[in-house]
Amino acid sequence: MAKKCNGAFGHSPVQKFYMEGAYYMRGLVWTNEKKLELREVETPGLKGPYDVKVRIYGTGICGTDLNILRGKVAATPGMIIGHEAVGTVVEIGSGVTRLSEGDRVVIDPTQFCGKCYYCRKGLTCFCETFDDYQLGIGTHGTFADYYVGEERFMYKIPHSMSWETAVLVEPLTCVMNIFQKSGVKPDDSVLIIGSGPIGILCQMVSRRLSRLTAAVEIDKYRADMSRKYAHYVFHPDELTEEKVYEINYGRKFDVIIDAVGNQLKTAASFIAKGGRIVPMGFDETYSFTFNPFSLLSRGISIIGAGEVHQMTEAALQYASSLENVHTMVTSKYSLEKYKEAFDQLMGYDLETGARKEIRDLKVVLLSD
Repeated sequence: MAKKCNGAFGHSPVQKFYMEGAYYMRGLVWTNEKKLELREVETPGLKGPYDVKVRIYGTGICGTDLNILRGKVAATPGMIIGHEAVGTVVEIGSGVTRLSEGDRVVIDPTQFCGKCYYCRKGLTCFCETFDDYQLGIGTHGTFADYYVGEERFMYKIPHSMSWETAVLVEPLTCVMNIFQKSGVKPDDSVLIIGSGPIGILCQMVSRRLSRLTAAVEIDKYRADMSRKYAHYVFHPDELTEEKVYEINYGRKFDVIIDAVGNQLKTAASFIAKGGRIVPMGFDETYSFTFNPFSLLSRGISIIGAGEVHQMTEAALQYASSLENVHTMVTSKYSLEKYKEAFDQLMGYDLETGARKEIRDLKVVLLSD
């Protein structure tokens, strides 16, 4: 076993973090000052018979992580953030039966107590203590070298699946959930607002399920990526009623997904009678007022899909069939280069507010 390490990062003692059984590891922590900081943190150990210890390969940077930095989503100070994780099992508890050391796994971060009223009804995403169980928000996440959690929240990655595809399984569960809840049909027209990773995944799935897939994106890099999947891609200034009628048989859209989190005004402007609007992007600071009579008279539904309903197994199978989904991972950075990695995705300077060009789609922070 490695000796206890008190060395600062960048000095020789940090090498001991990588030795099996080390007391300390690296963790990307949300501080009391509401900033990210790479710290020495205690390496977690098994606490129960059903626990599994995972050596994290990498964790995708999610829009939720970005919104924590932007102040749009709250995280608990002192918490290791990150939740889109894949890695290799290095230790198992005595009661673990489905996993073995050496297995590659996806970690389901949408966890729950299993005991409350909603969990006992199968509505686990509405768990009464939901926030306490969410990786990177209410409990330690996976921007770290190791993670320990229960076997029931881990899923074995097929041998044929790459790490790059596997790391996209968790966001894919979110996308599959909202497509199920919104009931997208083969004759539907779908508008996805935003072409970040979630928006692009929505476009991939919509292209398979619906008649027409359109997207809106302000950033040129992401708009160019979107053109691989959507039938039409608009800059917000180009999205007009006349243009929509031109591409959609004189009608507005049947389904609109706000993958940004603050675009319900746009969605309300372009939704057809009988249409469904799905708020998907997270932004706790945003609100929008609807006219109830307009919703009633036009038969419009607003669908709060909630978090994922245990869809990781289905997403693993579906991901295998999505051609070139792994190409969404455009960059990988070591944990030490987290500042550079986040900077690639923010779209603006956190200190000055000046807009910056986005240069990546999906970025993964590597622990291995």
